[in-house]
This record gives sequence, structure tokens and C-alpha cells, in this order.
Amino acid sequence: MEYAYSCMGYEIAATLGAKLAEPERACYAMVGDGSFLMMHSEIATALQEKKKITVLLFDNCGFGCINNLQMGKGIGSFATMFRYRDETSGRQDGRLMVTDFAMIGKGYGMTTFSARTKEELREALAEAKKIENSVLIDIKVLPKSMTEGYEAWWHVGIGDSDTNRKIKEAYQDRIEHLKKARQY
Repeated sequence: MEYAYSCMGYEIAATLGAKLAEPERACYAMVGDGSFLMMHSEIATALQEKKKITVLLFDNCGFGCINNLQMGKGIGSFATMFRYRDETSGRQDGRLMVTDFAMIGKGYGMTTFSARTKEELREALAEAKKIENSVLIDIKVLPKSMTEGYEAWWHVGIGDSDTNRKIKEAYQDRIEHLKKARQY
């Protein structure tokens, strides 16, 4: 999984690499829908090489992690949710786009499941272990339901602002965290 190293899109390729290095081990990719859409082409390679990988795809209708970082820095949401453009306002704040990622996996030739509850996820994981083919589990999660700050501090650059109170507070918070950060 990509987390805190800001290398979105590598999850499936890295999982295939792990499977090639350790062919007897079960290899799982944990990927968000936004990152999946950046680069999922190594699924074709996994299938071609008959190297089973299991993709756990968390669909929150966008780049939820990036959206939370934007909001936490006082910027507001900036096109990080998969929404239709509102015909009246012209803004990207219309209804959420619904993508059937299980169908994308099927299109590749994977065995797929959709999970909307914990029980469905448990069942899909148990079934996935029995299957020889690569698997994609399309896990639907509520947009905007992620933990604020992820119980960690992320060093994200932000400009200083004299006019936007939220940005100014985020900038000051960044400065205070940098004082505590280890210098390498």
C-alpha cells in the first residue's frame, strides 16, 4: 500500500513485484480508487504471468486522502472528489460518480467481488484465498469518512496567508511541527 511515501499508483506494480520475488506467498495490494485509476495496467501482467495478486480497492469516490490533506491545510476541496459538474453552477460539486471497479477487474479477466459491509468483505477475503486467479475486491466506503490527520503529521507545504485564517493557522501548525521534526 502507498501511504506516507507519496508514491500513489505503484501499489499494484509493487504487489506484482513482491509476488515475483516471493511466488509462494499471498500478495495483497491495498489501493484507493484514485490511485488505482492512475496505474492499474500491471494487472494484465499478473494475469499474463499467472501470478495471483489480490487487489483490495477502497472506493470513496475520489482522492479522499488528498482531499483531507487539502481541507486540513485550509485550502478547501480542489477537484479531488469524483463528482459530476453541476449544470447550473458549472462547478465540480454535482452528484458523486459511481464506478463499478469490479467490472474493470472482470474486464481484465480477474475474479471480482463487491463489498459494502464488513461481512461481505470477510466473505470475499475468505473466497479469494480459495481462488487461483488474481482477485479484485471492490470495497465501497463512505466518502469523507476518513480519520482527520490520520493520527500523524504530514509535512505538506503550504503558503503563508494574511487573508485566509484557515491557511494561516495551517501554516503556523506546520512551522511548529517542523521545529519538532528530526533533522537528517
